[in-house]
Amino acid sequence: MKPVNSSDLRNAYIRFVLYFVALIAFSILALYFFFLTSNREVTMLNERVKQSDDLIAVRSDINNNFDIILQRMQQLSQYTKMNAEEMNNQTLLLNDIQECNLKIQDKLHQNPVALKSFELYKKLSDNISTAANVKDSLYTTRFQIESLRSQLESCNRTNRSAVNRIKGRFGR
Repeated sequence: MKPVNSSDLRNAYIRFVLYFVALIAFSILALYFFFLTSNREVTMLNERVKQSDDLIAVRSDINNNFDIILQRMQQLSQYTKMNAEEMNNQTLLLNDIQECNLKIQDKLHQNPVALKSFELYKKLSDNISTAANVKDSLYTTRFQIESLRSQLESCNRTNRSAVNRIKGRFGR
C-alpha cells in the first residue's frame, strides 16, 4: 500500500468540492430556466385564452344578431294586409334587420383574425342584405300594386256611375 499523500488528498477534496459546486450551480441554473420557460408558457396560454374568449364573445354577438334577424324575417312573413300600420311595422322590421346586419358587418371588419367561420358569416350577412333589399322591393311593389288596384277600382266605380247617369238621362 501506498502512503496517502496529504497534498493529493487535499487536491482531490478541492476538485470534488469544485465539481459539486459546478453541478449545484448547473442544477440551479437549469431549474431557473425551467421556471422562466414555464412562466412564459403560462403568459402565452393566457394570451391565447383571452383571444379565444374574445372570439367567443364576437361569435356570440354575431349569432345573437342573426337570431334577431331570423325573428324579424319571420315576423315580416306574417303580414298579409296592406294598411298603414302594417306598412309602418314592415318598415321598422326591415330597418331593424338592416341595423343588425350592419352590426354583424362591423364586428366582422373589426375582427383581426381571419377564420373560415367568419368568411361564412360574411357571406351570410351579404345574403341577408340582399334578401332584405328584395323584401323591401317586394313590399314597395306590393304597395304600388295595391295602390294602383284601388285607383283602378275607384276609376271603375266612377265609370259605372257615369254610365248609369248617362243611361238614366237617355233612357236606354
